[in-house]
Amino acid sequence: MTGLLLRLHRTLWRRSMKENTAATIMAVLIVLYALIGLVSLTLSVWLLAPENRAWGVAGMVGLGALAYVAVAVIIPSGESQLNAADFATLPVTARDLQPAMAWSTLLTTRGVIAALSTAIATGVAVWLSSWWWILAMPVALVMTLLSGELARMLSSGSGRVSSERMNILSGVLVIAMIFGFNLLMSFGLENIPLDRIGRLLAWTPAAAPAGVVAALLDAHWLTALAQLAVTVATVVLGAWWWRTVITRRLTAPQDSVTREEVGERPEGILLAGLPYTPGAMIYSRGLRYFRRDPRMVGAIASFPIIALVLLVQGALVDDTTLYLGMVVLALISGSLASNDFGYDGPAGWTHLVSGVPARTLLVARHLAQLTPMVVLVLLVDVAAVLLADDSGRAALVAVISLGLLISVAGIALLLSTHNPFPTAKPGTSPWADKSGFSGAAFVAAFASLLLGWIPAAPGAALAAAGWVVPGLLLALALPAAFYWLCLRLAEKRVETRLPEIYDRVSRWVN
Repeated sequence: MTGLLLRLHRTLWRRSMKENTAATIMAVLIVLYALIGLVSLTLSVWLLAPENRAWGVAGMVGLGALAYVAVAVIIPSGESQLNAADFATLPVTARDLQPAMAWSTLLTTRGVIAALSTAIATGVAVWLSSWWWILAMPVALVMTLLSGELARMLSSGSGRVSSERMNILSGVLVIAMIFGFNLLMSFGLENIPLDRIGRLLAWTPAAAPAGVVAALLDAHWLTALAQLAVTVATVVLGAWWWRTVITRRLTAPQDSVTREEVGERPEGILLAGLPYTPGAMIYSRGLRYFRRDPRMVGAIASFPIIALVLLVQGALVDDTTLYLGMVVLALISGSLASNDFGYDGPAGWTHLVSGVPARTLLVARHLAQLTPMVVLVLLVDVAAVLLADDSGRAALVAVISLGLLISVAGIALLLSTHNPFPTAKPGTSPWADKSGFSGAAFVAAFASLLLGWIPAAPGAALAAAGWVVPGLLLALALPAAFYWLCLRLAEKRVETRLPEIYDRVSRWVN
């Protein structure tokens, strides 16, 4: 059974990766960052005193394991082809599936990268410390793969309420990772306290096997025994929990919602103060649905984090970061509104039969998707002006960022109507692939960043040359004219090609 399932995994994996250049690019980027991390941490271990290098290796192993788990949750590879729920109608058990699912974690680009990184780290550890690492590193790899798989399944959630809670938790973890990484890099390679990090992480599943070897080399027998117990408990309990999850998904593949989730809430659709019109209803529904759609939660959560980091660094280090933050946030503000019809997916047929005018449908959906980012950009602009040493210059950049925001909104209209693509179904983890790594998704991701500055550039150049008032007026007027043109083109597209748009997004990606 295990061999048959692994052949199935390989066959489906080849089909999913065939001519999928986006997935290949993602794998190359992960390899690049893994190598950079290995080289950096190796130098840090080498710079430690010889008596601390064993614990430095433990720190390197622990940070590598945490990075793998983070990538498994935040940037899933989309290559795992053996899902327990898909076998619910077949006469197989969790005992049949678990060995194949365990081996299949290695048969992905992320698994191969983890194995190669472990092999390289083993050579480094043997060179810098002891031959005992040859025994510990394979165990560390197994625990890392197991932890990544458990974290990935946990982050996928079950019912709606549990998914929303997990989205919030994963968002908090991402914030902690970003600030933790910035704090670590602030020490410099020669001052990173890898030995102290290793002593701490050795009491966790991330580095417990490495902690056993480091403690033995220091002749701390009780510490080694305790960390061995952590290692054994992690493997046993992790394998048991994994089998429990597989069993539950075989018996209840739809993961039925709980009584708590179906409880009625006294909540209407229309937002307070809006008129009772189709456009206001569509706009209100779009805004209210943000917090219930995990696909949106991850994107929305990441932008305030970026804004906060840029504001803090700009206030503490250099005003240039404040200016950069206003410009970058304006350029990426249209990403949420670049695939309005794709997020509706198969339910888009309701637009075809609703009788709502194309302009009303288009503008209401578009404004609902833009609203969170418009609010964020305005808040960041105000904060940057208040925090900057040269508030006048910051105010000029803030006005230009509004022009960029208008330009990007126009590009989002064109992308949403001329470049729609299917997405993952609602309820998908916010950190999972939501587009099937399609070329249209990559166009949507980078079009605003690469092209959104063009309408505002002439006005910005005039303002920088000293023609402040004409420059600022032009930086707003040209983007406004561009937005009007994009709106007209988008309206015409929806009026004449809505069935075609629906056909392109009428299915969820797997």
